[in-house]
Amino acid sequence: MDLSPPTSPALASPVPWQQPLRILGSGLAVLLLLVLARQVGLPGPALLFQAMATQPALVAALLIFTVGLAFAGFLWWLAARSFALLRDPATTPAQLASLRDLPLALPEGTVRAVLALIVGVVGLPLLLFSQALRLPDAVAGYVNGIIAGVFGFYFGTRGGAGDAATARQATEALATTTRAHEELRAQNAALTQQASSAALPGQVAGALGSLSRQIGVAETLVETLGPALPPGLLPTGAAAALATARDAAAAAGRLADGQADAGTLATLTQALGGLTGGSGPFPALLKAAGAVLPVAGGPLGAAALLVGLGWQAGSAAWHRWRAQVLDAPHDPALFDAGSLTPSGAALRLAEAPVFARVFAGRASEPGFMAGLLDLALRDDAAARLWAEHGADFASPAEAAQGLAEFRRALLADRVAADVTPAAVQGLATALAPLAPSADAATARQVLAAAGAAQAPAVQALGLLVGELRAKQLDPIATLQELTP
Repeated sequence: MDLSPPTSPALASPVPWQQPLRILGSGLAVLLLLVLARQVGLPGPALLFQAMATQPALVAALLIFTVGLAFAGFLWWLAARSFALLRDPATTPAQLASLRDLPLALPEGTVRAVLALIVGVVGLPLLLFSQALRLPDAVAGYVNGIIAGVFGFYFGTRGGAGDAATARQATEALATTTRAHEELRAQNAALTQQASSAALPGQVAGALGSLSRQIGVAETLVETLGPALPPGLLPTGAAAALATARDAAAAAGRLADGQADAGTLATLTQALGGLTGGSGPFPALLKAAGAVLPVAGGPLGAAALLVGLGWQAGSAAWHRWRAQVLDAPHDPALFDAGSLTPSGAALRLAEAPVFARVFAGRASEPGFMAGLLDLALRDDAAARLWAEHGADFASPAEAAQGLAEFRRALLADRVAADVTPAAVQGLATALAPLAPSADAATARQVLAAAGAAQAPAVQALGLLVGELRAKQLDPIATLQELTP
């Protein structure tokens, strides 16, 4: 730490002729004192010198007194310089803080040096001239011990001063580094706060958009389909979560640009979690439907894959998807001309137990499967089947059951043909958090299971996809926001 006094008028170099005048004034003051002493009858210097010649101890006492006065004057001069430095307006707070840690506000080691000098200047002459001064041996021994102790302490301290200075410099460097790190952390915190403040409007807008999508799906489930769904299919708190989400979205929508804050974002995020979490209406329905479907990344993934297939299907493929999932009545328009062949129909007999038992032996007859396929696709197929093959069935009900099984098998085969690897790959990428292992085979398996299960949750999911298609609400983005 630099303790050198700054340049100022108080510490400026004196005028060259001032010092001689001070010395002359001091001499005149001493002479004046001697003259006054003679006038009042005090002994003069001659008597003092005569007494000193006869009493050597008086010489030592005078020497000690003189040296003490000299060092007192020296210390007074140093203190005056230090006080001038303290009074100087140019002295920095760092210099003042350093001076407060020093003895008598003097440079480090000054007091030790002065004490060592006093002992040396006074003690060494006493020790050297102890015989002339007729000092007892005991006193000379005491003086010798004092000199040795003071010098040993002084030079020992000076020997370790380098290590102390190094340690002090290291401490100061560490303190400087720590302050720099603290300033850097403060700057980083300020930059982070600024970045957060700048990103807040975008975050609020994103949360509001996600919440709006989830509200659209939840409204369809709770208010449009909810009254027709079996009790318990939707969670009991679905209506409350929807109301909370509506209030949060409305409050955020009323805010002008720049008025949204972190509290607004927290409110939107909490409301969004109520709809996208496990207790939300859409996730609850997906899990209920996925529980009866083959696993494709878990129950939620299987149901999400089923919804994605229905959403991205074209017009004709969508009608087939809905007919299979909802077990809709037969519609010849579901089958494109030429999409079904007698050989393909023969393979579907294995998936229709009643027809497989009745017609398995005749499937290889020329033209039989073509005629059976033509019969099954007609609107009056039930009456024709009983009229032509009634003798092969136990009852008209069994014939109707066999016809329904055969039609369902034909529809499942046609729906499976609608599933292309490219379409499934796109869905798997979009639904990666939910259905990471989806492929064409898995998608066909899920569709077949949905048609065979005829579970209320699966049918509710089919109705939901139909409503979303009608409202043009993309469920893919909504699925991406759900908690796996």
